[in-house]
Amino acid sequence: MPAEPRRGRPLDPAIDEAIVRAAVAIFLEGGLQRMTVPGVATAAGVAKTTVYRRYPSPAQLALAAIARLNADAADPDTGSARTDLIATLEAVRQRVDPTVTATVLVEAQTHPEILEVARRNMIRPAVERFRRAIRKGVETGELRPDLDVELAADAVFGSFFTRFYEHGRPGPEWPEQVVDQLYPAWKRA
Repeated sequence: MPAEPRRGRPLDPAIDEAIVRAAVAIFLEGGLQRMTVPGVATAAGVAKTTVYRRYPSPAQLALAAIARLNADAADPDTGSARTDLIATLEAVRQRVDPTVTATVLVEAQTHPEILEVARRNMIRPAVERFRRAIRKGVETGELRPDLDVELAADAVFGSFFTRFYEHGRPGPEWPEQVVDQLYPAWKRA
């Protein structure tokens, strides 16, 4: 059975790009609290309805911005798993806003598909950066061959959320402190 044709004009990719670029800029400048559909529409130079047609909720707009941030983030390559992990955790410290995760969880109560989009576009890519750094360390012999990569990545990435929720955003010295606490148990003897 052939798919039903779409009604109306096709969405313009240049407008999509302008909307997401504006959302990223507002998100980085003021966090989720300052990201509103009217504000993004103004910054992108489009009507509010144009944004709502593509992103029916502020949470979906935030996820599009986060997906863009994740797409732009490159893995560090310092030559050491330890310093790669510190650099990756520092990027999380600077860029991740745990209030987005909280908003996604609230939105998921009525829109469960948002949680799956967040997992696919936000959470998994972020955790995978840690996994790649750890796997590389195992492959080069810097880290133990029997190290559970999944659990190690969860430990280092999850530590950010615990610290943030209990004490607020950690300072610039924190990523090295965390990795240095975990690293002795992970390194090859």
